[in-house]
Amino acid sequence: MLLRRLGFVLVAGLVAGVGVLFLLAAAYLGLTRLLAPSAAAAVLGAILVLLALLLLLVASGRRRKEQPLGPEQLVMAALRLVAGTVRAAPEKALIAALIAGVLSEWFGKRVEPRAGRDREL
Repeated sequence: MLLRRLGFVLVAGLVAGVGVLFLLAAAYLGLTRLLAPSAAAAVLGAILVLLALLLLLVASGRRRKEQPLGPEQLVMAALRLVAGTVRAAPEKALIAALIAGVLSEWFGKRVEPRAGRDREL
């Protein structure tokens, strides 16, 4: 399945690359109506070089190293998420809490005793 998906991605990339080449050819032909062929090639080449430099500049930009969240920040983020959900749809939050409680009770009763503990008879 993964190989099939990879094959589709590769074919899509190849088709996109051919499409870009045809767009470049069309741009060149359009420019040759306005300029001499050598000038059209120079203009198109300069545009492509500037685009490549812009992409390299964006790619090499400084990346901020994200600081890992501490326990307090993690709890506060979870509380903000829950509070936002409750404010947005309180009836859905109530139903979700009810389902979570039922599941907790349901699975809580089925917990096997830990190894090493004596079972009461």
